[in-house]
Amino acid sequence: MESESVCDCPEIKDQDWHNKEMNWSGKIFYFEDVPHFLNIPLGLEKRQHGMLEAIQRKGYTIANREMILHQPGLFKGRILIEIDDPEQYDANVIQLENTRVLTRVYHGSRAGIKNAVEELKVFAQDRVHVLPGTIYLWYVTCPKCAQSRGGDKTVLLARV
Repeated sequence: MESESVCDCPEIKDQDWHNKEMNWSGKIFYFEDVPHFLNIPLGLEKRQHGMLEAIQRKGYTIANREMILHQPGLFKGRILIEIDDPEQYDANVIQLENTRVLTRVYHGSRAGIKNAVEELKVFAQDRVHVLPGTIYLWYVTCPKCAQSRGGDKTVLLARV
């Protein structure tokens, strides 16, 4: 029997994440910048694994290993992983203050995320009457599990 390659992607319920408003004030993240070319990250998976090793090496504790956020950018973006409050911060640790997040679940290929982001912006304007300051992407499925789970799933999170 052939062994299947198993991933660490979480199983989430859409209703827990779609069109929700959350208070993220006080959340702490370890981050690293990642090069992009026209909003496409270069070496994203390799960078994520390196970040997990760096977090462990620095003695930080990951608060939610399943959620790795990606902040896209034209030539430089960012990866963020939530950690517990460390005794000492370094230059790669940020704490969010007065932060509300609006969320939407997107089913489809990464090529269609641009339209989903526009829908999230409209949702934010309708809900809180402001455009999001920052939008994060959480790729809930990976290429290993997407097909068995009915396709790609991404949670979009907008800081408002």
